[in-house]
Amino acid sequence: MDMEELSKSQIVLLTLLVSFVTSIATGIITVSLMDQAPPAIAQTVNRIVERTVEKVVQTGQAASSVVTTEKTIVVKESELIAKAVEKVRPSLVHIYASSSEPTFLGLGIVVDADGGVVSDSSAIGESKNIVVALADGTRLSATLISRDPKNGIANLRAATTTEDGKTVQFTPATLSVGNLTLGQTVVVLSGKTISRITDGLVTALIPRDEGEVAVVDTNVSVDFVMDGSPLIDTEGGILGVSTSVSRASSPGAFMPTSVLVQQPEEGTGASD
Repeated sequence: MDMEELSKSQIVLLTLLVSFVTSIATGIITVSLMDQAPPAIAQTVNRIVERTVEKVVQTGQAASSVVTTEKTIVVKESELIAKAVEKVRPSLVHIYASSSEPTFLGLGIVVDADGGVVSDSSAIGESKNIVVALADGTRLSATLISRDPKNGIANLRAATTTEDGKTVQFTPATLSVGNLTLGQTVVVLSGKTISRITDGLVTALIPRDEGEVAVVDTNVSVDFVMDGSPLIDTEGGILGVSTSVSRASSPGAFMPTSVLVQQPEEGTGASD
């Protein structure tokens, strides 16, 4: 058929078809190039593209006259990291040994609405009187519930009321279990008196003994890793926790979140 013989509606449809095929081809090429790019380069580019499709149909016109407008919103990785950190911060606690002058022990993460907190077992040590400071500055007494020596995890339970009887609302973190990939962007939270963050990549999944989960190694500098520092993804999910066991494998390694959802072995309670 001669192009000059096409009706107005047919020309519009043909234009939409060509535009659609071109956009699909461009998307395929872009994804292919991103898959081949080195992780260090890939993490610096924009990773999320959201499309808002708006349809405009004038009254009395046929469906073939629909005009589709695509609006592309590019979200930079730095923005994702900032949002992820803000999501996790209410769940981050500082842990102290209670005394006349509280001694800082390490960091912990709230894992349930009843005040459950996980941290590095070696950070807790033999402390009997434990205090956790929430993100808003509220300080609560805490009890050591159990230890998981195989993974270096300590399970604490914070009081649900303050000394003056005020009820506390806890904000549990989101645990991201599994789906770790080499080259994945990760963020580490630290800081004794002020909040600090640094980002890096998953560089290895270090195997351990049979039946034990692999340790997540990163290229994060050991200077930024504290006892109990959480490892998070760009969506604000907890990927792991720094423990003495993970650091024995590599200074920048973390125990994966999967060990946090496992029940402690019998005989690992606080009284043992």
